[in-house]
Amino acid sequence: MIYSLQGIPVRVEPFFVVLEAAGVGYGVRIPGSVYEAIVAGGFDTGKKIFQLITRSVYSEDNAQLFGFLSEQEAALFDFIRSLNGFGPQAAMGIISTIGADALLAALLAQDAAALVKVPGVGKTKAEKLSFEANAKRAKLEKLTQEQKGQKSTASAGDDLVAQALTSLGYSAKEIQTATDKVKKSSEKPAHITRENLQEWIRLYLRHL
Repeated sequence: MIYSLQGIPVRVEPFFVVLEAAGVGYGVRIPGSVYEAIVAGGFDTGKKIFQLITRSVYSEDNAQLFGFLSEQEAALFDFIRSLNGFGPQAAMGIISTIGADALLAALLAQDAAALVKVPGVGKTKAEKLSFEANAKRAKLEKLTQEQKGQKSTASAGDDLVAQALTSLGYSAKEIQTATDKVKKSSEKPAHITRENLQEWIRLYLRHL
């Protein structure tokens, strides 16, 4: 099982990327959010490193790798696949069409109308998806709490970096400029923690 990949995108399509890691090119199916992030990060330079959270899906005659921007997005993919009648392709199509945040909100609200917008789903499948999701509501609510916790952690991490740079004599304007540049960069750890704070500070300093 491959849980994550970090490498250089060498081929990028709207729903597919080849990520080269340690001399091996991994073909990964991706939602629109990943494609947009890679393009925004400037994959065409052939030098920028990108990290994906992955899920391996095996069948009798095939093996596929799916990649996501976050653990939450991957967990939502797992959740959709766990519902009756929804495989990995359907889960990826749904996430790509309306996005992870909007999908999570629609499932919690049992908003079948929002799900109908997904190509290939239709009214019957949308209603079934809402019904199935409601039966596993506890898992969805747990995912929501994890998502909120992740956003809170990210905010706290930003504060740690800002405090460190302020102590080094940089102004708030300079720090904000560096922050804007870092957000567009793919060369960074997944989350800011006290353990990897020095790595983040070095990244910010390269943009100051």
